[in-house]
This record gives sequence, C-alpha cells and structure tokens, in this order.
Amino acid sequence: MLTIVRRIALTTAVGLTVALAASPATAQEDPDYPVEVAQPTLAAATSVCDGGTAGVEVILDDRTKPYTVTLAGSGLPAKKTAYDDEHGVNRVLFTPVPVGEYTVGIKGADEPSDGLPVVVKPCADRDPAKGALSVDVQCRGGWGLATFEIANPGTDEVRDYRLQLGTPDQYQVQVAPGMFLSITENLYDDGVYRAVLTGGGLDEPLARTFTVNCAAGNSPGLGTYAQCDDKADVTTPAVLWVEIDNPNRAAVEYTVSASGASRAVTVSGAGHGSVDLGPVPAGDHQVVVRGSDGTETETGVAVDYCADVVVDRDGLQVSTRCVAGKSVVTFRYYAVGPFPAVRNFSVKGAARYDEEIRFDGPGVYQWTRYAGRFKDGTYTAQLVGGGLRTTEKFTVDC
Repeated sequence: MLTIVRRIALTTAVGLTVALAASPATAQEDPDYPVEVAQPTLAAATSVCDGGTAGVEVILDDRTKPYTVTLAGSGLPAKKTAYDDEHGVNRVLFTPVPVGEYTVGIKGADEPSDGLPVVVKPCADRDPAKGALSVDVQCRGGWGLATFEIANPGTDEVRDYRLQLGTPDQYQVQVAPGMFLSITENLYDDGVYRAVLTGGGLDEPLARTFTVNCAAGNSPGLGTYAQCDDKADVTTPAVLWVEIDNPNRAAVEYTVSASGASRAVTVSGAGHGSVDLGPVPAGDHQVVVRGSDGTETETGVAVDYCADVVVDRDGLQVSTRCVAGKSVVTFRYYAVGPFPAVRNFSVKGAARYDEEIRFDGPGVYQWTRYAGRFKDGTYTAQLVGGGLRTTEKFTVDC
C-alpha cells in the first residue's frame, strides 16, 4: 500500500496548537550568524517503508509552477510537479522506488533546496523503541534538516495520523499495518521545536521536542588526497591536497596544518574549498584544520613512497624497502581495462593479504602498504580477474 501524504497550510488554527521557540516559516536573521546561505524554499520528501509498493513524494511549498524534480540514484526519469490548488503546494510522486538512499534535485527552486536526501528502508529496519513518532536532525548549509518517522506498530488496521509542526503547518498521513513513513523538511532555523502526533489510536497527543543548532560552529567535512601518479613525474614526492566542506551558514577561514606546512583558506557558507600543502614524504601524516569559528578538526592521510613507483600495464607492482631495519612492502594496483574490472589479489600462503580490487574506469592507482609485517624471504603475489592473470615474485631482505 502506497500512502500519499498531504501537507496542509491552514489559514486558521485547527486541532492542536503547538507553541514553538522558533518556526521555520518565520525564522529571522540573527546578526551573530550572517545569512550567507539564503533560507531555502521549503522542500519535503516523504518515503514509505518497503511494504508492497514503495514510493517517494516530493512537496514544494511554493505556488510557482511547474518544477522539474529528479530522484538521483533511482534510475527513474525526471518528473514535473503538479500544482495542488487545495493545499497551495507543488507535488510529484516517484514510484516504485527500491530500498536505498536517494537525492532529490529541484530545478528552478532556490539553490539551497536542491540535494534533499531521502531514504527508503525495509520495514524491519525501524527500531520498535522509537514508538509511533521519532525525530532526527541533521545540518545542511547552516539550516536544519529534520526527518520525522511516523509508524503504525503492532496493529492490524490502517491508521490515520495528523503531524503538527507548528501553526498552521501540519501533515495528514495514512500508515498501513506494521509500516512506517518518513518526512524530511529542509529549512529549520536554530531553535527549539515540538512535533506533535495525534490520531491513529493514540490516547493522547504524542509530542517530541527537538533542537536545531546548525547556523555556526559546526566542524567541517574533510577529505585528503596525496597521490604519486597525478603529476608529470610519478617518482617525485606526492602533493598533499586537503578538501574542506563548510557546513555553516557563513564563511569561515580555515588554517590547515600537516607535515610542517600550514596554509589558510576562506570557505563560503555551505561552500567547498581546497588547500595545496605541497610535497610530503611517504608515511602516515596527521592533518589539523582550525576554523576562525573556534572549531578544530583532525584527520589523517597515508602517502605512498613515490621514488620507486612504476606504472605497470600488467596491473600490479610490488615495492620492497627497508626502513630502520624493518620491511616496508607496498602493493600497487593500476587501472587496466576492460572496465569495470574486479580483481582478486593474494600472496601465496598468506590469506591475511587477500584483497578485492575494483576499477570502474581509468584513474589513479590503488595501493596497500605493510610495515614490519613481512619477514625475510621470497614471496609470490598474484592479481587475477577482469582480463588479467599477473604473478610477481618479490624478496624481502632487511
């Protein structure tokens, strides 16, 4: 059974009125948190658990029509919204949608409305301890992303609920026996809120208080990259790049430090930045990122020893070195077609080194390093699959 959810913006208060410390519909700019990322158009994505036919409904609280909406990852074609005159919203339904994680794209809406995540889960995945209503909050671009799960646990009949998120905003939903659905909204300002569920056989309203603290002070998302074969001479030391995603609403200056080098970069609200820390020696390095907003975030990067890298068209290279009297053995796997290629790597007589190597297309090599794990001796390595059968002997003498 596929449930269609109705979001209703009432002109007069109906049913239970909820007092809120803040309301997404009336959020005001806080001078402490400059609104570099504009408040998004309200976009809501609703999914049902995988019972019968699962689907995803997208609702836009906007009277402009129509919008083109995509559900990235589903393989379904883009669809145009239909205007619901009774409720003053645009809506579109994708069905059937398999269990999985998807991203809603909204062409023509305010940019912060794009990229709304939605998850379709099997019914058994829900924790029974959550009861009929649970709330989860995440931050996106300095605004709160709230997901409300409404369930019909342990009954044999369809239940009708009303979810009130403020006056006058509410949803009317219908949930089949043993199923649940989730509603994700994308524009909550910082503050304390209450969600109230009524109906559905509940003896009294079920209230959940939730807090949004997303405008500032959130740690950045970090990625590190240091590869030997992304430059003209693969044997020169790898250059360390640090990628930074600023989850806050306003710009933050980040100072990035690693391997004795330090660089600063300013990243706009909900923006992406990168820092080139220059060449770094082989080894494992700590990366520390300090923000002008007081955040401090750490990550790490593993850097290969580039001096003996040889791009090998048979797909495999084995490098052996001695460092401080201990062996350092590195296995390097190269992007050799046809693609996609799935290959199995092994060292004869030592199953603990078994790996599955996958290349979806041309690109930089993959590698695995073992320090102090191989005793002196001669070994046989093998890479098999995806059109290759490569065998290489290597000797350790440290």
